[in-house]
Amino acid sequence: MKRITKIAIACLSAITTLSSYAATHKGYVFVDANANGVFDKGEKPMKGVAVSDGLHVVQTRKDGSFSLPGHTKERFVFITTPSGYKSDNQHYRKIDAGQENYYFGLQPYTATTKNGSHQYVHITDTEIFNTGNHEEWVGNLRDYAANEKAAFIIHTGDICYEKGLKSHIELMNTHNMNCPTFYCIGNHDLVKGRYGEELFESLYGPTFYSFDVGNMHYIVTPMLGGDHLPSYRKEDVYRWMKNDLALVPKGKAVTVFNHDLLTHKDTFIYGINEKEFINLNEHNLKAWVYGHWHINYMKKQGDVYSVCTAVVDKGGIDHSTSVFRVMHVDEKGDFTSEIRYSYLDKSLCIASIANNQAPLLPSGALPLSVNVYSSASPVKEVAADIYCGDKRIGKSHKLQQQTDWNWYAEIPLNRLTENELITVRVKATFRNGETANTEKSFAYSTTPQRVNIGKEWTNLLGNPEHVGITGDTLKSPLALAWIKNVKANIFMSSPLVYKDNVYVASVDENHKGLGAIFALEGRTGNIRWKYKVRNSIKNTIAAAGGLILAQDTEGYLYAVDAQTGTLTWEQKLPVNPLPALIEGIVATDTVVYAGTGKGLSAIDVRSGKVLWTNTEWGQHEGTTSTWTLGNGVLVAGTQWGSLYGNNAQTGKMLWAIGKDGLSDRGASPAAHGNLLYLISRKSFFILDASTGNVIVRKELPTKVDVTSTPLVTDSEIIFGTSDSGLMAIDKETLEPKWNYQTGTSLVFTGPYTLKPAASIETSPVLNGNVVYVGASDGAIYGIDKTKGTLLWKHETGAPVFATVALSGNMLFAVDLSGNVYAFGDNTKE
Repeated sequence: MKRITKIAIACLSAITTLSSYAATHKGYVFVDANANGVFDKGEKPMKGVAVSDGLHVVQTRKDGSFSLPGHTKERFVFITTPSGYKSDNQHYRKIDAGQENYYFGLQPYTATTKNGSHQYVHITDTEIFNTGNHEEWVGNLRDYAANEKAAFIIHTGDICYEKGLKSHIELMNTHNMNCPTFYCIGNHDLVKGRYGEELFESLYGPTFYSFDVGNMHYIVTPMLGGDHLPSYRKEDVYRWMKNDLALVPKGKAVTVFNHDLLTHKDTFIYGINEKEFINLNEHNLKAWVYGHWHINYMKKQGDVYSVCTAVVDKGGIDHSTSVFRVMHVDEKGDFTSEIRYSYLDKSLCIASIANNQAPLLPSGALPLSVNVYSSASPVKEVAADIYCGDKRIGKSHKLQQQTDWNWYAEIPLNRLTENELITVRVKATFRNGETANTEKSFAYSTTPQRVNIGKEWTNLLGNPEHVGITGDTLKSPLALAWIKNVKANIFMSSPLVYKDNVYVASVDENHKGLGAIFALEGRTGNIRWKYKVRNSIKNTIAAAGGLILAQDTEGYLYAVDAQTGTLTWEQKLPVNPLPALIEGIVATDTVVYAGTGKGLSAIDVRSGKVLWTNTEWGQHEGTTSTWTLGNGVLVAGTQWGSLYGNNAQTGKMLWAIGKDGLSDRGASPAAHGNLLYLISRKSFFILDASTGNVIVRKELPTKVDVTSTPLVTDSEIIFGTSDSGLMAIDKETLEPKWNYQTGTSLVFTGPYTLKPAASIETSPVLNGNVVYVGASDGAIYGIDKTKGTLLWKHETGAPVFATVALSGNMLFAVDLSGNVYAFGDNTKE
């Protein structure tokens, strides 16, 4: 502690000497018509523009002039860029003792409607010290901003370290993005120097400032701590912000950007003591937009939305999808959010036709489901033409949008002959005018697939012990029996089979009320009921005691009647507000295990009564693990923490292990007797379930930071990988046996996993000699368990992040677009 104090004092002493004087600073703000940076004769002066020295804030006079008194900690003069203009990276000037006047030339930039509505792009935590093709995702942002006329791009910090700070400004700036581009400072942007923000300031300018677009006042605030001590303090930011807001018209909407969330409360107070503070709610605060956690998470705190976005170029810490966020702001400052996935260039796939087969509805109509996406431009229209041979049947059919990825239509097919070849040609038109085309064919048949629901599949991999082998035997190849879109995205929530229904759960990344539990009829796919929850359900759900059990990202555990869809009970789990709760749950007939850290709880299924709560280990970064229950031990863990074994009856911690590469992993162990089979980082492990002792650790030739529980067969151990598809190692020697390489992921999810990785986040499931698995490339596979050769494949065109379920002669699967698939074993009724 003494050493830290001495360093802090030395730093502060050095900082004080940087600006030991204060002087008056004058200058002009004007419209730089010829973009030469000079206030030429005839160019229009800008009146009423706010200008600051980092403490004081004044407005320009009629002639565009301003005068600031200066202060002892000054380093920049900067302006609040007014709506309708951009500054081409010049919204600030470094204070120079010999500078007589500071000139700010602005260029018109129209990205708002007449009423002030606009949209902007949010990215964060790019951390480009990692290798990768940065130009591809930067190109997505540039093209989207141009196509959709974005008002600006904001990066909320962790650029990252010296290398990232020096490189990122060359990748993305107002000039080369042709769009105003702003940056916040993050904890990893405070680097070694005379003071933590020295390098940041030399490249990006002041760490706190503001700008206006439409009827919104945007405020950029800095991270108050990080890897190195900054020179600024909260007092500095507060006093400037108070002066800045004093010039904002009463009632004008405000949004604040920062690298982290200010508060978990409903009132956003920015202050330094009980007397000196700003109640931002009283300034019409609409949103606090941040990063830091590498997650996609929106939550309403009172009247204010807190908005976190994951990483645009790679998977997030909790396996969040690689995205940028678009905020659509209206004339009042209210907004809607839109998640946009990166790296996709006019991706188009007919999801309901494959392998020369397509299901028909009882009416005889073709359910046409199309997954289509492009990062740079939203889809405007999807149309389909139907051909029998060379003859077109009827007119073109327009599909209706179901989710951000899926479009659907039911197309009548009349007077056709059994086994006639039908071709469906689909054209997608994007808002930027570009198009994409695809086609698939199938043999027309009015005989439906036989749908036989067998054993119930009530947890991830069918039962609490994660064995993953079903007693029912399917006859390969499989054929699609029905397809249904639930009109919401589905992430890692694997389908359940219970009471002759299929149950799935959805995410709500944009806080539009789309988080829900759905019950679909197992035979037809018709939606029986939908129960809305408060936020996203991102991971596995469970069924027990006639109830469907699920937890959302805000920490609410729901028990919903499986038949009626009515709430039986709910519990608010005592988990931390951040990170968002994304772990999966597991249940026996009488007990459900949910939550994490000191919110990990055992709860009576029927009553909702808490039986015990973990008191011995705390919450850390989020993990996509589903809790494993086997041999009386509940195995749970945290990302960047440890793996834990708790007594399932009492909750007492039995062991903890965070060494040997087990501190961060997304996968759940498979429990077989007293052994746990697990993958983590680049290793395969066998652990003693009673003690947590590592019995075997085997280094692998690939990364395995995925949410894939190993499948243990008679002769193989099979699991997904981060970058190389599906891998099998020999059960006896643990040497690689085979590797099935899937395609490049459509969307990246594994922490720090980026293009061109071929990831499998799902757990393989065995049926007979076939291993079924969904992949991030948008396909569901059937692989020979012994040889690793392809036996069957169905392309969906959207990533598959949830493990499949088996029952009777059926395989059920979901994809990110919100599609639920029922595959039969190709036998007819």
